[in-house]
Amino acid sequence: MAYEISISKKVDNTGRSELSLRLRVGKIDQQASTHLFVNPQHVRWENYVSSKGRKSKRLVLKISRLKTDEVQHTEHVKKQLDDMLEFIDNKMQQINVKAIGKGWLAQQIEEFLNPTETDGNEEDKPKQMSFFELFDLFLEKREISKNKRNQYKVFRRIVQRYELYRQLLGPGFKLSFDTLDENGIEELGDYIKNEHKLLDKFPSIIETVSESRKPSERGQNTINSYYKMLRAFVRWAIDKEYVTNNPFRKFKIPKDIYGTPYFLSLEELKTLETFDLSKRPALAVQRDIFVFQCCIGCRVSDLRALTNANIVNNEIHYIAHKTKDGNPQTIKVPINKTAKAIIARYADSKRKSLLPFISDQKYNDAIKEAFKQAGLTRNVVVRNSLTGEQEIHPLNEVASSHMARRTLTGNLFKIYKDQSLVSSITGHAPNSSAFARYRDIDEDMRREMVSALDL
Repeated sequence: MAYEISISKKVDNTGRSELSLRLRVGKIDQQASTHLFVNPQHVRWENYVSSKGRKSKRLVLKISRLKTDEVQHTEHVKKQLDDMLEFIDNKMQQINVKAIGKGWLAQQIEEFLNPTETDGNEEDKPKQMSFFELFDLFLEKREISKNKRNQYKVFRRIVQRYELYRQLLGPGFKLSFDTLDENGIEELGDYIKNEHKLLDKFPSIIETVSESRKPSERGQNTINSYYKMLRAFVRWAIDKEYVTNNPFRKFKIPKDIYGTPYFLSLEELKTLETFDLSKRPALAVQRDIFVFQCCIGCRVSDLRALTNANIVNNEIHYIAHKTKDGNPQTIKVPINKTAKAIIARYADSKRKSLLPFISDQKYNDAIKEAFKQAGLTRNVVVRNSLTGEQEIHPLNEVASSHMARRTLTGNLFKIYKDQSLVSSITGHAPNSSAFARYRDIDEDMRREMVSALDL
């Protein structure tokens, strides 16, 4: 009996490839998907001599000493794979090999991954897990991007600090699904909103569960994003039958509030693209990346993940990280002449990413500086996310990577006035509240509508 592991063509939304298992015993030769995914960079081929003395190669998982999240994931997959092979071995010993029929291997893998019975070990029962142990299991099982995983970890630390805060007010408090209700969610939201003040009053909290920088004041949209993380966790726990209590049956997450979107006109975008930055070549590179982002319209997290493999039939194909866990769809954006020229300008076979990125913060700083140099400093009305009040700021001071997405969306909608058509390029959901803002942005469109009533 022999097993062979190989990499299949199936790739998940994080770029991990699925492992395929092949079983050979006697005349039986079956292959099936393991439903386990690993980073292709964490596999290698090694030479070995078979039991019949034949030289061959086999695929093995390599584990780096640097314990990154990706390495830890590979370690977990390796353990699962080892346990899976042991499970199949035990099944083989219980039956006559001649009784193995078509699809037997796939059935065993399915039974291993989704056992119908428990082993009777009371300590392994999910309901005995604490809130945070269950949250860690949720993160371990959930296939999400590295950036999204880090956001969930930030939220976990916030909730830990909330529990510590409640314990200071009343010793013995312990966060659990049994006690979490709609009132508890509101209390958590209040803590998140006021944490920057509470940590000054109770410094021992941040000393116990620290952050790389002290949390600042948070607006309602940010609080809503944490509500949505908690709701995703609750839904997962209920779906996996770890808990039954759903506090979101009564608690409704407030709607996100957006101001009128501000973005570059096509003329301003051309000004930025053609402005001479030859004396500041590093800034010119980041300016070009921003112009490319304006042509593609993706979020910066998706932009950073693009490689040459995302170029298909003269289009950029990608699945947005923000929606890949809910309703993943491939967004296809034709590459125009401007974007094509930028890709060619920075082509580098040694670089994995499509373009030479720097950190997100430095990228945003470079965008502001490029706007300033190009004279893009007109005043725009901006909604303060903390106070909800309208403020006026120069365009260059509020410019960021997300303005590229608004620039594509706003200009396309001004020209074509068709949300479904524009959404097919930008990836906005059909009923996106964020997209609804673009219906009230153009004076020309309003004039056209009123002119239609002329007799």
